[in-house]
Amino acid sequence: MHDIGFKVTSKATPDYNCIAWACNYSERWIQPPYLGRPNLDCVVWWPPEVPEGLEIDYLIKVFEFHGYSQCDSGEHENGYRKVALYYDEKTKEWTHAARELLNGCWTSKLGEYIDIQHGSPKTIENDDYGKVYCFMKKKFE
Repeated sequence: MHDIGFKVTSKATPDYNCIAWACNYSERWIQPPYLGRPNLDCVVWWPPEVPEGLEIDYLIKVFEFHGYSQCDSGEHENGYRKVALYYDEKTKEWTHAARELLNGCWTSKLGEYIDIQHGSPKTIENDDYGKVYCFMKKKFE
């Protein structure tokens, strides 16, 4: 699928991952601590109230911890920031998160590599990232 909204928006950095980026952080990895640290310099963080695991319900709880609630679609709504949570049907695990940008496009952090802009959450669905499982939103602060 051709994505006219696609562009690279940062250099590679191991300082944060896609979950942190979707939560608007750029100085930590948000992942269950039992997975270890992806590199020696990074900070790994997980909300203390959320069970550790790769179950999609746990990732939903991470975003609820940050003020998000589930919503029906990724369609832009004035006054809200949206995220898309991705899931791998084969492994039954969450795989990725993307955040809506003010310009109507979406942004993703690709592991310890680059940040990208993409036109819709669907354009990055694939074997690595799985498919969008749900959308969540919160009011702009």
